[in-house]
Amino acid sequence: MDRRNFFKIVSTVSAGVATTACGNKSNELIPLLVPEHEIVPGHEQWHPAVCGECASGCGVIVRVMEGERVIERNGAKFRERVASIKKIEGNPLDPVSGGRLCARGQAALQSLYNPDRVQGPLHRTGQRGKASFASISWNEAIESAAEKLGKARAANSSGIVFLAKPQASSRTFAIQRFLQSIGAPPLLTSSPSSFAVERKAAESVFGWKGVPRYDLGNARYVLSVGADFLGGWTSPVYYARQYGHFRQGRSGLRGKLVQAESRMSLTAENADEWLPLRPGSEPHFLVAIARLIVDEKLERKPGQVPSEVRESLAASNLADLVRETGLEEKRVRRVARELAESEAPLVVSGASIVQSNSLQALIAGHHLNVLLGNVGQPGGLFPPFAMNVAAPQNGDFEEALKHARILLLDGDNPIYTLPAASGVAATLAGLDTIVSFGTFIDDSAAYADLILPDHHTLESEVAVEPAVAISPVDISVSKPFIRPLYNTRQLEETLGDIAKKLNVAFEAVSAKSMVEPLLPQGETWEDVTRRGGLWQDKPNATAAIEPVWKELEWSSAAFDGAAKQFPLQFQPYPSLQYHD
Repeated sequence: MDRRNFFKIVSTVSAGVATTACGNKSNELIPLLVPEHEIVPGHEQWHPAVCGECASGCGVIVRVMEGERVIERNGAKFRERVASIKKIEGNPLDPVSGGRLCARGQAALQSLYNPDRVQGPLHRTGQRGKASFASISWNEAIESAAEKLGKARAANSSGIVFLAKPQASSRTFAIQRFLQSIGAPPLLTSSPSSFAVERKAAESVFGWKGVPRYDLGNARYVLSVGADFLGGWTSPVYYARQYGHFRQGRSGLRGKLVQAESRMSLTAENADEWLPLRPGSEPHFLVAIARLIVDEKLERKPGQVPSEVRESLAASNLADLVRETGLEEKRVRRVARELAESEAPLVVSGASIVQSNSLQALIAGHHLNVLLGNVGQPGGLFPPFAMNVAAPQNGDFEEALKHARILLLDGDNPIYTLPAASGVAATLAGLDTIVSFGTFIDDSAAYADLILPDHHTLESEVAVEPAVAISPVDISVSKPFIRPLYNTRQLEETLGDIAKKLNVAFEAVSAKSMVEPLLPQGETWEDVTRRGGLWQDKPNATAAIEPVWKELEWSSAAFDGAAKQFPLQFQPYPSLQYHD
């Protein structure tokens, strides 16, 4: 669907969208004995929304039609007409998705209509970890949660730990305000999808806060090291669109991609050339490329490289570096020369598989882009835009869990994320209280004392900032357009009710209250919800960007177990299908 047709569709849909069903027969109950052909289907409507399957924050549009669900009243089963979502596509107005969507986003319907969703508040009735629960009322659930939080707060508020998924949104904003109101520590996440290494490397070299953006679509030669950008890394839909332009979007020009990675990832499969690095040798490979470029005087601004950096490169043993990677030296030399001689070279460095030395690799990758003169230039590396809401960061969440008394969970699953050797299951089993706001009973929610289920993202009002922002203001927005299927509540409402019970000042947060202060003159909240987002299309600043030069390091990665006893290496990575 193109932008013009999408505008036509959303213009015909009124602001008062169907919250129960399509048409005037929304509340009709139809006995199950009525034949299917006698139920007249409704007309389709398209509504903008936000995909909540990962932190990419893709804007989407959903196709809503009259549907039905089976309910039971007085022992008899009936069909109830409801507004149901039939299809999800990318929002063509959204600069991240651009009208495209990944397989996981397409499958968001499966989580919305999954019969295993938590259908109302629950309290634990059995042993922790056994997922034994019984239904309770919302009043009882709020009262119990407030009582437990109040006791923990009175004892020591630093013992309250909140883990959430790594997404910057109005929901995140509400959680942060709630924690501030009760004097608890900042919001954390255990998810590897917070891209902590990428953030730390960008701050270390450039002083940037956030995940940098790579202008892949305007590059001509791309060397990607450890970044499966077509898979589950940072923003797969955005980079897939960029990759399409890189390959076929410029007349008479087809970019070349070389993927250096220790596994045959989705990006490696689509590359012109795959360089199978040994696991953990990414820093050695990148330092070898930098050494070759400097030795052959192929850097764009020779005088910009400090003497200590040149000395550290000169002190390196090229043969040892290449040997560590498992590649042939002539192959590494060829790639280095092709990269440096390209009109628009780009090094994409990431940690799809995080190793103990991944930070060294990303720092070397940023320095390589400086050598190639592409930072802040078309086809190069751009700084992240300032976020209006800070996404949860990893911090020292394992240490925080060890000292916690009460744990609050929202879309975070530490028992699944962390290895069994970390002892996280025993840690959770020993906590005083665990409260989950999840929509499913996952590995960690099975340990919860209370489950206060949230609406599904497609049933909620939410504003989301993407992990990789394309403009200074880049926010996708969704308003509720279908009635929640079950007895769930939006997290912001639940936190507000708990705050009232605790008698603390908690300022309500909504998508509207987050977005309205950012509206330009003449723009309204209704305009934003009709389009599905607020996007200010301004180019990146082209001011000079000065890196903080450091001596490059390339220590070997640390692996558990003896190599002779464990000849194979396990490499966990975020997948596009499961995002875990």
